[in-house]
Amino acid sequence: MNKNIGKILKEARILSGVSVKEISDILVNKGYKASESTIYSWENENSQPTPGAFLVMCGTYGIKNVLDTFGYNGYKKDGSIQLNMKEIDIIEKYRFTTKYSPEGITTVDTVLNREYAIAEQLKEQKERIEELESENTPQRIIAYYQRLASAGSGDYLFDDIPTDFIRVKSTAISRQADFVIGVNGRSMEDTYHDGDRVFVKKLTEIDIGDIGVFTRGNDCFIKELGTDRLISHNQDKDAYPDIPASDDIRLVGKVLGIVDE
Repeated sequence: MNKNIGKILKEARILSGVSVKEISDILVNKGYKASESTIYSWENENSQPTPGAFLVMCGTYGIKNVLDTFGYNGYKKDGSIQLNMKEIDIIEKYRFTTKYSPEGITTVDTVLNREYAIAEQLKEQKERIEELESENTPQRIIAYYQRLASAGSGDYLFDDIPTDFIRVKSTAISRQADFVIGVNGRSMEDTYHDGDRVFVKKLTEIDIGDIGVFTRGNDCFIKELGTDRLISHNQDKDAYPDIPASDDIRLVGKVLGIVDE
């Protein structure tokens, strides 16, 4: 944390038009020991506010990005972790919850581990995008779901996070697409084949005769939209039957065409 925390708080208070008495009253009403002399002590770097009082002051002064404002990068000069006041506040709450609500801390741990795993995936995706963009090619980077759309008996449902990002040629079709999906199975031959990759535009409606990506439960299909069914293009209807219309079928989007290699 920036060593001039008091100076920054004072400048932010003055800029926001809040008097020493006003911030003192706000903090006291929230249960903090913060007389006017205490506020002056903080601003003159003679002492520092508690994490809770500090966050209240930041909120009152309109400081939105606390970390940037106070010059915090998360690490000391020796490379060890340096906690900011918000992080200290969170740790104190974590310990308090651990002591008095053991079941509650289990929920906190579950959510934290889940979000951490998601953050790791997002970090990898961001690095992948930056790597592709750094090549400075006249192409487009697009989300890619690998072999999710079954052109056969069905496969698994979309995840919230794309499995990968790929670089495709920048064409009129690719610029309309929201993502690319891999074809899995033979029910749409000879229009699409197993292993093909196709562009998909997210839509809530398509016309009869259009080819779309549909889900039903945990199954995901590429099929032609018929009047009362999803149609397979493969003529072997015993192996690849059409799918009768039902309320549990959901349209994901329209297939625009094949991704050129």
